[in-house]
Amino acid sequence: MKKHIANIVSLSRVAGAIVLFFCKDISALFLSVYIFCGFTDLIDGPIARKTGSSSALGATLDTVGDVLTYLALTKILIAKKLVPSWILIWIISAGVMFGICALISNRRFKKFYLPHTWLGKLFGGSVFVLPIAMQFMPEEIWMSVICSIASIHALELFYIQLRSKDALPFVATIFHVDK
Repeated sequence: MKKHIANIVSLSRVAGAIVLFFCKDISALFLSVYIFCGFTDLIDGPIARKTGSSSALGATLDTVGDVLTYLALTKILIAKKLVPSWILIWIISAGVMFGICALISNRRFKKFYLPHTWLGKLFGGSVFVLPIAMQFMPEEIWMSVICSIASIHALELFYIQLRSKDALPFVATIFHVDK
């Protein structure tokens, strides 16, 4: 049973993200489930490492949970017209850049992957904080910060994908590519 705890935590995030899709606004319910999703995202990896149960399934569940959580947030932001068109274009451009990075990895290493970096963690954290930050500051300011981090992160991934000799799951920064 111990070996399945991390996957159960990840599955609970997937379930929580599905609940988020039914929320119509950034309400107390949305924020509660969203924070739960963020918490489970923080603990599933350390649990998997501590129990020696890291697996491809776990990594996939983690990614699915992340994508669903952020798609649910994006759905609300777009539906409520909280995303100006220039930010939407920036978000789509960054998404295309991430997709190109995944294609580069597939071409070079025969698998789709985006390495985890500290800048990527900063990007994920800034996206996670968005609905909470929106309660205290204009959303355009925080979205501009997020899009800036995403753009720099995409450039970082381009560099890593083109310079690394192997498909590296974690590269701290561009200065650690060939070490």
